[in-house]
Amino acid sequence: MKKYLWIIPIVAIFAIAYFLYGKKQIIGDCCPHATLYLQPYDNFTQNEAEKLKVDLDNHLREILYGVFEVKVMPNKPLSDSFLGETKKKYRIDKIIDSLKEDADNENIYIGITHRDICRDYKNGVKDRGVLGSSIADYHACVVSDYRLKHKKRDLWKVVTHEFIHTFYGYPHCPKDSAHCLMKDAKGKADFSNKHDLCGYCKKNL
Repeated sequence: MKKYLWIIPIVAIFAIAYFLYGKKQIIGDCCPHATLYLQPYDNFTQNEAEKLKVDLDNHLREILYGVFEVKVMPNKPLSDSFLGETKKKYRIDKIIDSLKEDADNENIYIGITHRDICRDYKNGVKDRGVLGSSIADYHACVVSDYRLKHKKRDLWKVVTHEFIHTFYGYPHCPKDSAHCLMKDAKGKADFSNKHDLCGYCKKNL
């Protein structure tokens, strides 16, 4: 046993460094790492956000290679200034603009709401309702369960989808795999059959 005693101080030093300097510094550039800040809005409660955090903690480690920490921010109201032209949906670009100040490539801000959210499309459609959207250059995205078919069960999937867009700058699944989390929803609000990344996306992420 004595010949293994030299390991103890090394382990102790690593543990102290981990708690003093944080895991990002210890990890360095060996693998992807980021903190996801969940920003609940309006009637999306802190309790709901904490449950979403648990879902993400459980699934991200299974789906993605890297170290990802999830934190829940205090609830904020959705400003009326975020409303679109119809005054019924909240504009994603305006919400993201309010989140981007503290965001960077290692700190991703994710707005979460029960309200209907919208964005413009290239075909000229204004304020089209969506599940979520991101602006990678701003390191932020917004997700809503307003249109989601199975809200409690599948919200983590939509958040993961938008996080991958935001953090990796990765597009929708090039193979359009039916079970891939990165498959383009194409206006459909059902994530029931999406549980993981397809082999192609895992390889190329």
